[in-house]
Amino acid sequence: MDKKQEQIVKIFKIHNGYARSKDILANDIHSRDIKSILEKGLIIKVKNGLYRLADTPVITNQSFIDITCAIPEGVICLLSALSYYELTTFNPSVISVAIHRKSWKPKIEYPPVEFYYFSTKQFESGIDIIKINDHKIRIYYLEKTICDCIRYRNKLGLDVAKEGLSEYLKRKDRNLEKLLKYAEICRVKPLLKTWLNVMV
Repeated sequence: MDKKQEQIVKIFKIHNGYARSKDILANDIHSRDIKSILEKGLIIKVKNGLYRLADTPVITNQSFIDITCAIPEGVICLLSALSYYELTTFNPSVISVAIHRKSWKPKIEYPPVEFYYFSTKQFESGIDIIKINDHKIRIYYLEKTICDCIRYRNKLGLDVAKEGLSEYLKRKDRNLEKLLKYAEICRVKPLLKTWLNVMV
């Protein structure tokens, strides 16, 4: 690794393994140098202007950090959130991210992502903040996630939504009052009540 590459890697390490083009270029480094280390596989392009150091120790839910750095306003949702809470046996190959329906669809090169457009009330309700490796990640609460999965049951599959609810009901910390509150926001309360009558 030459001195220029070492200088670039140092910038990434200062920023927890991530760097934007402007941060790199501000240190008297040319865009061709960024292109060079990208081609050599030293960095990974997350989206235009945002990169991650390739040898950053990969941790569980690393892709959540990538997405958060690329789309700070996005919220981890549906299958990705369901998987995070260990409420599904399904292993999603793409990250599900909720954004406001009036937002522009961001162009993400890595990791694979699927966007869901939520109305203001459905987007802003039930957001939790979790920390992964000093990064703050926006993700929907358990109960909001279950209701979103019921709402999107035709896209995700009825089995996925029912499995998520079934696994949730086995938890000691389940909160049916909270679940019904989010069901109303997601407009699935009558259906959820029907399912609960069968499962509980």
